[in-house]
Amino acid sequence: MHYKIDLLTIVNDKVYVQLETPKQDKEVIDFLFPRIVPGIYGTMHFAENVNNLKAYDASGRALEVERPEPHRFRIRNADELAQIRYHVDDGWDEFDEKYREGFYRSAESSFHFDSFAVINHNSLIGYFEGQSNLPVQLDVYRPGDWYGATTLHRGKSTYNMDVFRADSYRELVDNPILYTRPDTVWLHIGETDVCVAAFSNTGQKLARGIANNIEPLLRNQAAYLGGKLPVDAYCFMMYHALGSPNSYSGDGLEHATSTLCLLQCPLDSGAVGDFVYGLASHEFFHIVTPLNIHSENIQEYDFVQPTMSRHLWLYEGMTEYATIHMPVWQGMDDGFRSFLQKIADKLQQMSKFDDALPLEKLSLEAMERQDQYYNVYLKGTFVCLLLDLELRQRSHGKYGTRDLMRDLSARYGPDKPFVDADLYQVIADMTYPEIREFFSRYVEGSERLPLEEALLKAGIVVDSQKFNVSLVRNPTPEQAQLRKWWINQ
Repeated sequence: MHYKIDLLTIVNDKVYVQLETPKQDKEVIDFLFPRIVPGIYGTMHFAENVNNLKAYDASGRALEVERPEPHRFRIRNADELAQIRYHVDDGWDEFDEKYREGFYRSAESSFHFDSFAVINHNSLIGYFEGQSNLPVQLDVYRPGDWYGATTLHRGKSTYNMDVFRADSYRELVDNPILYTRPDTVWLHIGETDVCVAAFSNTGQKLARGIANNIEPLLRNQAAYLGGKLPVDAYCFMMYHALGSPNSYSGDGLEHATSTLCLLQCPLDSGAVGDFVYGLASHEFFHIVTPLNIHSENIQEYDFVQPTMSRHLWLYEGMTEYATIHMPVWQGMDDGFRSFLQKIADKLQQMSKFDDALPLEKLSLEAMERQDQYYNVYLKGTFVCLLLDLELRQRSHGKYGTRDLMRDLSARYGPDKPFVDADLYQVIADMTYPEIREFFSRYVEGSERLPLEEALLKAGIVVDSQKFNVSLVRNPTPEQAQLRKWWINQ
C-alpha cells in the first residue's frame, strides 16, 4: 500500500491523499476508514471528513464507487483498480475549550499550511477490508523547513518529502506525526532515544523546557523497569494553543512508542511542563502494557467493530499503579507522602462509581459503559496494589507486580498476544495457585476490595469513609517488614 499525503497545497484546511493500490483479485472491494481506534472507547466515525473519493484504473479511467455506509466505500471492477484519490478536512481547527462528548481531538488530525500539521493516520488513510496487515509506504510532501516527529520507520527523504514505512496499517495508525518547524530535543534514556517535539501557536519554543522537566522522571521510570526499556525509541509530541487566563484544557492519546499531547492554556512554562509530566508519568509505562502484554483482541484490532479485551482494567490499572508506585519505590522527593495522598484521592474518586460492576465486565463493555469507564483507572489501580501486596507476602518480598510484568513481557512481547480468557490462569501458574481465586473474587466478581485489611498489614491505616490514609505510629515488625518489601520504605 503506497500512500501520498500533500501538505504543500492545503486548501480550506483540506489535504489531498493518493493511494497507489496493490493488484486486487476481486471485482468488488470495500475501502474502509476506522470508526474507532485503540485508546478511545467511543465511535468517532473518522470517515466523516473524507470528501470526493474517486477510484481509477491504470489508464486513468474512473471506476464506480458507492458509499453504502459512512465509513465504507465500495469499488466495482476492483480487479482493474490502480489508484484512489480523495481530500480530507481536518477534524479540529484550533484546540480550545469547546468540548464534545465522545470526541477525542488527540485521535483526529489538524493542519495549517503555514505552521503545523497533526497527523493521525486513522483520520487520513483508509485500508481495504481484510488487508490491514499489508505493509505500507507513506510519502509526505511538506514544506522544506518542517520536521516530522514520529517513531515511524524513516526511509530516504528529500528537501520537501519524507518517506515512512510500516509493517501494517495497524502499525501506521499507532504512530502519529507532528509536523512543524523544528522545536525538538532528544534524550538518551538507557539505550532508548526519546524525542520531545513541540509546537505552540505563540511561536515560542517549548521542547527544551518540557525535556528538562520530564528527564528525571523518565530516568527513574527506566530504573524502576530494570534499567533497560523495551523500546528503541519513544516520542512525546506536544501541541500548545494559547488560552485566556485561568483557562486550561487538555487531551492526550497514548501509543505503543509515542504520546500525543494537546493543551490549551496561557503561555506558562510551568503549567505546560506539569501537564506533560502528568501525561508522561502514566503514558510512558504503556510500553509495558499493552505494548508487550496484550490479548489477541488488541493484536488483531478491528477498526470498525472491535471486540473489547476483558483486561482493560490491567492495561490501564497496572499502568496507573506503576505511576504511583514508582516514585515511592525510587525514593523520589516527597514520593511517600505523595503515594499516600494519591491512594486517598483515588479512594474518594472510586466512591462515585458502581462498586458492584465487576472490572472484567466493565472492561468488556467499556464502549457501552462510558459513565463507569474511568473506574478502570481507579479500581483497576487498587486491584493491582492488592495483587502486589499479595505477591510480596507470599514470596517474602522477592516477587511483586514489577517482576510479574517483566516475566509476562518476556513470555509474550509485542508480536505474541495472550489468549484473552487464559491470562488469570497463566498468572496463577507463574506465581501461586491462590492467585486464581484472587482474580475470581475481585476482577471477575464484585467482591469488595479489602483495602483496609490489606494495607493495615503494611502499617497503613485507611479510613474509607473520610478518605484518609495515614501511617500506624508504632508498626509491628511484621508490618514494617511488609512495607519495606512493598514500597522500599
